[in-house]
Amino acid sequence: MSNYIFYIFIFCSWSPNCICQSYKDSNGTTGGIKTITGVLNKLLTGYDRRVRPNYEGGPVVVTVGFTLLSIDSINVIDMDFSLDMFLRQEWTDERLDHGTNDTMFLSNHVMDRVWLPDSYFVNSKDAKFHTVTTANRMIMLGPKGKVKYNARVTVKAYCSMDLKEFPMDTQFCSLVFESYGYIDKHITFLWEPNMKPVPESLKELPQYKLNGLKLSYTYTIYIVGNWSGLNATFEFERTYSYFIYHAYAPSAIIVIISWIGFVLPRDKPPARITLGVTSVLTVVTILTMLSNHVAKVNYVKRIDQYLIGCFLFVFGSLLEYAVVLFLGTVTFQYGAWNYEEGY
Repeated sequence: MSNYIFYIFIFCSWSPNCICQSYKDSNGTTGGIKTITGVLNKLLTGYDRRVRPNYEGGPVVVTVGFTLLSIDSINVIDMDFSLDMFLRQEWTDERLDHGTNDTMFLSNHVMDRVWLPDSYFVNSKDAKFHTVTTANRMIMLGPKGKVKYNARVTVKAYCSMDLKEFPMDTQFCSLVFESYGYIDKHITFLWEPNMKPVPESLKELPQYKLNGLKLSYTYTIYIVGNWSGLNATFEFERTYSYFIYHAYAPSAIIVIISWIGFVLPRDKPPARITLGVTSVLTVVTILTMLSNHVAKVNYVKRIDQYLIGCFLFVFGSLLEYAVVLFLGTVTFQYGAWNYEEGY
């Protein structure tokens, strides 16, 4: 029989056998009509989902691809980033060969009855599937047992950040993908060829620019064996205009204001002291505010150096007035002593 065209939409919430559809051959004849239920029952009869495909042979080659839907957050305090994506996996399971050149589109109810790779994100802090209005997962059975699995996933992953140049820094955040229970002799991961994972609309973020994405392969050695894996490294460059408006410019203005005390008369201590103390407290407030929005690290960041310099300038202007008062008092006492001695 020639090629068959399947039009299969299974929307069953209580049984995978609730809907039966048929297909016709390419000549439009109705001879040899088969139901979808019959095809699936034939494929799944005697199928053991506990055993991977080609267990006695070579490893299962799983091709992985993804398309980003959004980059939700890049958290500097907790050092993590969140991604929402369509995750695609493809492999061959000859036990699911339906004998045609067409692709069967199946709902997520079939997934509990077929073998799926036990892949996971190594550096994830949290991950979830989307379930509104139904589980956002699908599976397709192609010719010769080709299985295509697609799911919408949200992942929060750890990212080791170097904040020495903050806020003019660039961060490299990786997303590592591996099998949990199969060593490289059972599962090998490959990147999907010609993949375009990042839409142009996602390259400009509120505080970052996504400058690039590097796809690579990993080979991890554990106690029980060696694992094949994939690594996607995102390059995020911080846009520092926000910090110019809220940290650099205000601090510079406070320093300039503190210099007004140099032109105030020496005999006006309330004005000069109030101006100096207010300037010091303002710079300290800016420094404290920024430290609450950045991870507590054991090194000095670039913005810390700037704010500490501003603090020293402001404190120096206050200290200068104390020195002027001291020298004025000494000069006055010295002049009074000379007057008493008759000089």
